[in-house]
Amino acid sequence: MRTKTKNRLTIIITILLFTSPVVVAYLLSSGVIDYQPEKTKNNGHFISPLVKVANYSDAPWVADLDGHWTLIRRVPQSCSTQCQTIENDLHKYRLSLGHRAEKLNLMLMANGFDTEMPDPFPHIKKVSIADNVGLSKVFEQLSEVSLKQGHGMYVVSPEGFMMMSFTPENTSTEIIRDLSLLVKRKGE
Repeated sequence: MRTKTKNRLTIIITILLFTSPVVVAYLLSSGVIDYQPEKTKNNGHFISPLVKVANYSDAPWVADLDGHWTLIRRVPQSCSTQCQTIENDLHKYRLSLGHRAEKLNLMLMANGFDTEMPDPFPHIKKVSIADNVGLSKVFEQLSEVSLKQGHGMYVVSPEGFMMMSFTPENTSTEIIRDLSLLVKRKGE
């Protein structure tokens, strides 16, 4: 091959290498090529649109959401003895994260709590939202993509957005896998 032809071929290949990703990105974003990945890494259901908790409450507990991943378990009624099982499950999720456990806060939300009950898990924040109609409505709506009938399990990002819910079909292993991926996120 002659030098002149070889140089032209090198220039053409170089141009194609640099322009092809731009062309492919344009085709994917314009909708000309309709590509959706078959499987994602997460097992939970992404909440769309995201819900900023601070838009529905200015209570002091909302400030605790900033800077930490938070797993919220919502119970539509008042909590008494049945919530001890839920608290135990929440505690197990946190323990399963090992050395990253401090990156996950746990919160139990209900319409009220029995103050006579012992508190074996003081690291689980208990929040009563009985008098917050707006937030209760949001949880009722989100319940349909979570545990149904007012119950729900949600992940709140360090920025304060409810961004993922879990359904009855999600196993404990799947939930732990999702939480592990989230708390590994850099910059926390």
